[in-house]
Amino acid sequence: MNKSIIAAVIGGFVVVTALLCMNPNEKMYQKQKHFDTANDVLIQLGNNDILDVDKNEEVHETSAFKECLSKRKRLTYSQVNFKKMKIEKIEELDEQKNKSLLEDYNKLQERLSMPYKPIKTEPVRLDVKGISSYKDENGNAIENDFIIDLVMVDEGEGMVIDYYVQYYIDKDKIKEDIANVKG
Repeated sequence: MNKSIIAAVIGGFVVVTALLCMNPNEKMYQKQKHFDTANDVLIQLGNNDILDVDKNEEVHETSAFKECLSKRKRLTYSQVNFKKMKIEKIEELDEQKNKSLLEDYNKLQERLSMPYKPIKTEPVRLDVKGISSYKDENGNAIENDFIIDLVMVDEGEGMVIDYYVQYYIDKDKIKEDIANVKG
């Protein structure tokens, strides 16, 4: 009798927990802003912090930055590793660079278990100064120059970032093997 009561209580607990966790009317993350163009996303990136360090020195993505990310990027780590991004230049992509960037993005999409076709895709290349969340030994913010390739997509909730590649720049050379982030 004792074992059956314990089993019933545990079973009831599991059922109640499952019912409380399931709410079909609410999405896991509700996007607050609708970006009509890639420029709107870039303005949001340039005007707001990307990462925030809490009192325990743990790094978290800010809400303003999450608004710029696709559903897939919000569920996984975005791979952006600096606190603020100063956009110095938006490069004009020629047809070959545009095609190459979209081909790389499409290859990545094919590897996903559930790929999707966005309504609209727009590749963007940026020259940025990334400001780190941490300070150097003198207490100054650490700044590095990067080239960032993005593919912005429209998933039906406005333009968002779905692809991010970062190249570290050192003395006018792109070092793809150093601090190369892709995803």
